[in-house]
Amino acid sequence: MRTLVKNKSGFTLVELLMAMVTGIIVLAGIYAAFNSQQKIHTNESQVVDAEQNVRAAAHFMVREIRLAGMDQTGNAGAGFDIAGPHSIRFTLNFRGDLPVLPGVPPTPDGDVLDEGEDISYRFLAAVDTNADGIADAGATQLTRSVYDYNIVPNDFTDYTLAEDIHAIGFAYAFDDNGDGELDYWAYDSDGDGNLDWDNDTNASLGFTVNFDRIRAVRVWILARTRNPLRGYSSLKNFTVGNKVIKPNDNFKYRLLTHTVKCRNMGL
Repeated sequence: MRTLVKNKSGFTLVELLMAMVTGIIVLAGIYAAFNSQQKIHTNESQVVDAEQNVRAAAHFMVREIRLAGMDQTGNAGAGFDIAGPHSIRFTLNFRGDLPVLPGVPPTPDGDVLDEGEDISYRFLAAVDTNADGIADAGATQLTRSVYDYNIVPNDFTDYTLAEDIHAIGFAYAFDDNGDGELDYWAYDSDGDGNLDWDNDTNASLGFTVNFDRIRAVRVWILARTRNPLRGYSSLKNFTVGNKVIKPNDNFKYRLLTHTVKCRNMGL
């Protein structure tokens, strides 16, 4: 007599399809979580790089601007040569031509013609063709320029201080009534060597102020990430000097502002 054996240990086609669908859903979830974390990590790395970039540049710039007008001899005429809204140039007298003895720092010689005594911060004209303090290509190098009197013809030697800078701005404070308090933040709008434009009201001061009355400098540096960030939209407005900048892109921006007291001015 033949006996029928019913074997139910296998999987049906429906069960296999359900297992495959479940596996795909799990894998999709794992991939989505991984992709999200990778995006966050990439974005945050770029933001950290931008912050470190602008902080290092600002620290170096502030340290040098603080020395503007330094002149132990009182004969060098050190001070500000350019006090523009998007560029600054200043001099100081801290060294002589040659040391007297090996290892002995040279004595200040009463001029600003030695190495590192005539300094500018700016965007080069080639990357900011309309001189509005905003990089034509969206971001560029912030340049530290040192005027070299030892080459012929005399000219600037340019150094890159920071990269991925979107905009820069400067304003200059002075004591209008002699009470020891800073009264205005202004700049030279026409390059005639006098402060004449109020940075805060964006209007004429109504009078002019010689550069030797400058007592402080305010610096704005707006940096951005090197690449656009995935899934990010920049909608925040930034005030940089005399401009309000309204990015509408996928870069992330970092604005750093410093106020520098020029304690060597007016001595």
